[in-house]
Amino acid sequence: MDALRLESLLRQLVDEGRLHLLGDPDWVGRAVAHLTGGKNSWITNRALQRVATEAIATAGHPGGP
Repeated sequence: MDALRLESLLRQLVDEGRLHLLGDPDWVGRAVAHLTGGKNSWITNRALQRVATEAIATAGHPGGP
C-alpha cells in the first residue's frame, strides 16, 4: 500500500512539474512520513491523489516547513 501512495506522490510531482522537490532530503522525509502507515481500506485513485496532495502540503516548502 505504501508503494501505491509513493507512486501517486511521484506522479503528482511529475504532473505539477515539481520533481525538484525530491532533491531536498528533509522535504522527502516529511512527505514520505505522511504517506506511510495510512489506512489500507478503500484505496481508490481519488484517495491516492488526496493523500499525495496532503503529503505535499504537509512537507511544506523545500528547506523548511
